[in-house]
Amino acid sequence: MRWITLVLALALPAVAADKVKEKEPGPKTTGQIYAWKSKDGLAYYYRIPKNYDAEKGANLTLILHGSNLDRRWGFANHSFKTFRPDDVVVSPDGTTSNGNGGFNFLDGKKDVERLHDLQMELKRKLNLHATFLYGHSQGSFFAFLYAGEYPEDVQGVVGHASGTWTNTRRGKKGHHHAIVLMHGTQDPVVPYFQSPGGYQGYVEAKYPMVRLRSLEGWNHWPAEHNGPLPHTSQQLAWCEGMTTDDPERMEACFDFLASCKSKERTDYAAVYRLAQHIAESELAPEPLKRRAAAAVRTVEKLAAAHVKAFGDVDLAEFEADAWIGHVPMFLRAFMDVPAREEFAAKWQKVLDKQAKEGAKQYSKYWSAMQKDARDKAFVAGVAAFKAGYLWQRVSDHIFLKNLAGWHKDAKDLRIPKKALKDYDTYLKSLDKLLKKGARDFDAINRKCGKL
Repeated sequence: MRWITLVLALALPAVAADKVKEKEPGPKTTGQIYAWKSKDGLAYYYRIPKNYDAEKGANLTLILHGSNLDRRWGFANHSFKTFRPDDVVVSPDGTTSNGNGGFNFLDGKKDVERLHDLQMELKRKLNLHATFLYGHSQGSFFAFLYAGEYPEDVQGVVGHASGTWTNTRRGKKGHHHAIVLMHGTQDPVVPYFQSPGGYQGYVEAKYPMVRLRSLEGWNHWPAEHNGPLPHTSQQLAWCEGMTTDDPERMEACFDFLASCKSKERTDYAAVYRLAQHIAESELAPEPLKRRAAAAVRTVEKLAAAHVKAFGDVDLAEFEADAWIGHVPMFLRAFMDVPAREEFAAKWQKVLDKQAKEGAKQYSKYWSAMQKDARDKAFVAGVAAFKAGYLWQRVSDHIFLKNLAGWHKDAKDLRIPKKALKDYDTYLKSLDKLLKKGARDFDAINRKCGKL
C-alpha cells in the first residue's frame, strides 16, 4: 500500500498543512479549505460552499480516506472548487491513529461513535440536511459500516475500491439509502470481485436503491479525475438525485449525469435509474419528467443496439472474437436496463457455470502461486481461463501478465505441451481481442442520442 501514500504526497502542495488556516466552521467560513477539530480532538479539513445560505442550508458530504493516511487526502484528490460545490464537504482523519502519523477507520464501536459525534457536532454548527458518505479503500468499508450503524443519519453512500465487512448491518432501516459500490476492474490492492459481492449482499437485503459501478481498466487509485468523467461526483449526484425531495436538486443531479463529456463511458445505468425515478416522481415538474422519460427510452435503445451487435453469439462456445471483451463490459455497464437484463437472463446458466468452474481452477492457480510453483500455476491459470473466459477475474491484467511471462519461459519451467497448446488457442491473441471489444463497446455508445 506504499504507492497509495505516494498519491497523497504528490498532491500535498495544494493543501499543505501549514497553509490551511484553522477556523471554526460557521456561516461565514466559506469558499476555502479550513482546518478544525471536533470536541474530542478528531482533526478535519472542510469547505463550505461560497454561496452557503444559513437559512436555506446545505447537504453534507464526508470524505473517508484509505488506510494509514489522514485528512489531507480528501482535498488532495478532490478539488475543493469542483467537488460537490453545493455541499459542505468534510475530510476527517481516520478515527484511530496508527501511531506513526497516519490514521485508520476501524470497525470498532468507538470508531463509528467518534465519526457520529463529529457529524452531530457539524449539524449543530451549520444548517445541514442530507448526509452522503464517500469512502475510498478502507474508508469505503467503513462508510458502509457507518451507514448500517446510523441508518437514520445517512442518505447515501458511495464506496470505492472496497466491498463490505462481514459485520456491516443491512436492514429495513437503511432501505432509504442510495448505495453505489464503485470499483476498478483492474484493482491490484482490493480485488474487484469484492464489490460485486457487497452489491449482492444489499440486493439480498432488499435495498431498493443499490448499484454497482465498474470502472473499466481502472486500478485502486481515487477516480474523481480518471479521464473526462468526475466519477465520484457523478455517483454522489446519483445518490442525491434518488433521495432528494427538492425538485431543483433532482434536476441538477440529472443534468450532471446526463451532460457527460464522454459518450463512450457515460454511466448509462445511473442515468437510466435516475431518469426512471424522476419520470415516476410526483415531485418532479412535468418538463423534467418528459426529459427523463425520453432519456429512459434513449438508454433502452442504446442497450438494445449492443445486444443486436452480438448477433447470434453463443457464449457457451469460446471464439477468438471481440465479443470476448465487449460482452462483459456491456453486462457490467448496463445493469438494470431491460435489453441487458434479458440478455443476461438468457445466458445466466452459462455465466454462472463459468464463474463456478473458473473459480475452481483459479484456486489451484493461487495455491501454486503461493508456493512459487510457476509451472503448476501456469497450467491451472490456463485451465481457469478456458473454463471461465467471461468471468471477470481471469481478465485481470496481473493474472494475464503472469501467464504470458511463464509462457515465454515454458522450456525452462518444463510446462506441459497441452497447457501451451491451450494457451495458444485461448490466450495468445486475447489482449488484441479485449482492446477490440472495448473499441466496439465505445463505438456503439458514441451513437447514443441526446439524454
